[in-house]
Amino acid sequence: MPRPKRRRSPLPPPAPPGFPTERKHHLPELQPPAVAAASPGVAGVPADLGDALLRCGKLLDKLLEHEDGWVFAEPVDARALRLVDYYLRISDPMDLGTVRRRLERRRYADPWAFAADVRLTFNNAMSYNSAGDPVYESAAELSEIFEAGWPSVLAAPPRPPDAERKRRLSGLLPRLPVGAQVTVAEIMKKRDGCLREVNGMMEVDLDRADSATLDELDRMVAEHGAALAGVVKVKQK
Repeated sequence: MPRPKRRRSPLPPPAPPGFPTERKHHLPELQPPAVAAASPGVAGVPADLGDALLRCGKLLDKLLEHEDGWVFAEPVDARALRLVDYYLRISDPMDLGTVRRRLERRRYADPWAFAADVRLTFNNAMSYNSAGDPVYESAAELSEIFEAGWPSVLAAPPRPPDAERKRRLSGLLPRLPVGAQVTVAEIMKKRDGCLREVNGMMEVDLDRADSATLDELDRMVAEHGAALAGVVKVKQK
């Protein structure tokens, strides 16, 4: 199937009046692929959430840099193309340019939300166009590229040694929001890692944290980010 010629819009113009075109093509509902081994996280979310979203950006770049990526880089201009039935048939339009802006503005809470919008983009194109149409074929090809790259987004990178993780956490934990720091103190109390409390500040000893505890603290950092605080003080060597 030849590539679609470069156009300003990702869909071809409608057939002339009097020549109706049958474009109905029902697709099975898309479901998130199963993850064989979930990485440490909450409800399937990778523990390295920030890094996972960076990997989402790299996968999106790969789609947009594909020779057909431009087809899906902007919203469908249904008015310019006289696609009078487009919004009747497509109730939730989406395009990769919008996905890019949402990703840059940190509108996605997790990689799954990003994946849902990418899949919606291609599902819309394949629903509105019939198999064999250049836009349908381009959407199908890019969808395969996305699904092939999606597991790498969820795959956690090799975990650094615990000593390195403790050094990193010692600089991040004191910068978490106060509520998150209180949770950190409660976690460390259960591990006998709280040394003393002075003027409302709890001193914790990360040397008493095992790998599972460090995973839990990493999730706290990933979920809350580094902000302002002053409840937890990490014992200095």
